[in-house]
Amino acid sequence: MAPFGRPDGEPNGVAIPRSKTAANPAPRLNRWLATAYLLIWHAAGLGVLALIPYWRFGVPAWSLPLTYWAICAAMGAAFVVSAGFASLLCPASGWRSLLLAALFTTAFYGLVFLSLFLTRNDFSRGVVLAVFVAAIALIVTPRLLPPSWPWRALALAALLAIPAVDRAAPRLAPELIERWSPTHASIPIRSSYYNLTLDIYQGPKSAVHGGALGRIGNRYILMTGDGHLYLFGPELHSEGPSFARLPYRVPLNGKDFAASAGRPWATNPGEVVANEWSGGDEVLSTEYFRTYGLLVQDIGADSRIFASHAYWRPDRACFVERVSVLEGNRDAILRGAPDLTWKTLYETSPCLPVHGEGRRHGIPFVGYFGGGRIQLLDPQTILLSVGDFGFDGVASIDAVSQDLSSSYGKTIAIKIADGSAEPFTIGHRNPQGLFIDQAGNIWSTEHGPRGGDKLNRLVQGGNYGWPYATFGTDYGSFNWPLNTPEADWSKYQDPIFAWVPSIGVSNLLVVQRNLFPRWRGDLLIGSLKAKTLFRAHVRNDHVLYFENLTIGSRIRDLIEGYDGRILLWTDDDTLIVISPNTGSTGETLFAEKCSGCHQSTAHSGNRIGPNLAGVFGRRVASLGGYPDYSPAMRHLGGTWTNDRLDAFLKSPADVCPGTNMDMNGVHDDRKRSAIITYLQTLR
Repeated sequence: MAPFGRPDGEPNGVAIPRSKTAANPAPRLNRWLATAYLLIWHAAGLGVLALIPYWRFGVPAWSLPLTYWAICAAMGAAFVVSAGFASLLCPASGWRSLLLAALFTTAFYGLVFLSLFLTRNDFSRGVVLAVFVAAIALIVTPRLLPPSWPWRALALAALLAIPAVDRAAPRLAPELIERWSPTHASIPIRSSYYNLTLDIYQGPKSAVHGGALGRIGNRYILMTGDGHLYLFGPELHSEGPSFARLPYRVPLNGKDFAASAGRPWATNPGEVVANEWSGGDEVLSTEYFRTYGLLVQDIGADSRIFASHAYWRPDRACFVERVSVLEGNRDAILRGAPDLTWKTLYETSPCLPVHGEGRRHGIPFVGYFGGGRIQLLDPQTILLSVGDFGFDGVASIDAVSQDLSSSYGKTIAIKIADGSAEPFTIGHRNPQGLFIDQAGNIWSTEHGPRGGDKLNRLVQGGNYGWPYATFGTDYGSFNWPLNTPEADWSKYQDPIFAWVPSIGVSNLLVVQRNLFPRWRGDLLIGSLKAKTLFRAHVRNDHVLYFENLTIGSRIRDLIEGYDGRILLWTDDDTLIVISPNTGSTGETLFAEKCSGCHQSTAHSGNRIGPNLAGVFGRRVASLGGYPDYSPAMRHLGGTWTNDRLDAFLKSPADVCPGTNMDMNGVHDDRKRSAIITYLQTLR
């Protein structure tokens, strides 16, 4: 019985006498071709079905844990058996054969669903459903095709193209996204002392959130969350920096972790922790397996690149935090010389399990508790911040932050020469920021639980209280179960400041260059949850005030550039450069040259100089309520016209000798014109 066309194998369905059939081999050839076509079709279909678990988990089916691999094999077997039964059905039966083929497929895949239910396997139900729907489509499609070989060939070519497109997609998709995405945007924002420009550049894409910035030689270096290193700068023009990828990927083994987890090593846009997809509560969150901190130490003609990152031990099903170092001639590093390799400098202990009694309950791997920031204590010693990874005595048996035999919940002083290490401070939950200023002050930011993010100044040997002293509370509760009475906190170091509610604090720096002189010595503190840059004015270990600069993206890291500009790396894979706005717009020029002495809105009153709202067309020295005009200005007379303002702004002392206005003048004609045009709009 022929699988395609009519029972005799001829498209027109005309019966041919047996004697003529024997003499004419065309019907037999047609049946063989149809059978071969079906075999090729279903083999290609099986390959496409195998891609569905790969798309979901990010690893081939045979690399998944045994229980997951068995489900994939069962789904493949169900497809093969269903396709075999369907091929025995007579195509001339029309819709009845289609219905029977679908019923056979449903029955065999029903056994797979039943096995998942009986064994309580947490394999993704979404993957099983997708494979089931695709299997029905692949089995019935050949029966729906017109009995024409060109149509059949076209359908088979489309099916075979799916694996080819899948192999090319990882290369093509980023190129297309980069090609069609805007590479630069410029946004003005106001601060108390400066009008600012945020230049936003699209950076390299990363499989997972995270990453850090650093300086090497006279250039900048970017480490993405998935461990790639990129050079850029030092110039940052409007067309954006040119990111050149170095061949030294940080040695974090994310694919090994993803294979053990049975999930893709990726963070989808807008993704948050999602446990429900697998039907279980304790999945391994691969999106949090990433790099943490970056430090570059330039020594003469050489450089050391330190990177902290998660590391998975598949043989023991546990994880640690590592510091890896790449060292060599700086010029060789910058040109990507191939003979440089990473070495492990330090590894935390013990290795934290994700299964068994000693694991963290709930989410066994909370990689975002890693901390991992690195600073130089001295030329021979680095300081590393390490979070407790959620092993806090509530979700786990032990509170590792107070256990001196454990590396976690500490800052660690590590000797560069041999990797020997000792605790520097203890009692930390998730120290996300670390900075040592020119005066030797060690600043740290730290995540609390629900509330209680902290700004600390670290003192060697200090205990910062976690998990027994926190201003935060447990999620879904109004207290933290291990908190001791605040009256008993005298043995712990107080924070400089605590945020309640939390801002999702990230890294920080102290402004040390001169591009923003009014900010010099202030702390700039990034945030994830609040998407804001906080400027903290600190004196004598007290935060006198905060200024909030809304950025609009989750700030992962920040550094001060060579020229004083502030560089931010965000979870949107964007590089944001903050500069003082020295543009040529009238409002900007007024803010730059005039606002130190004059207000521009009527309700704001006066400053040292008179309020300039409505100054255009107003009589000179006539503003009521301003008593401080100089005698020279009071005797000048006349009104403020375009020509008179132009002459006065060009040289105040020449137009009004004896004026109190301490300004040399604006000598650029275009800038004066822009300021005057802006003054005309003030009412």
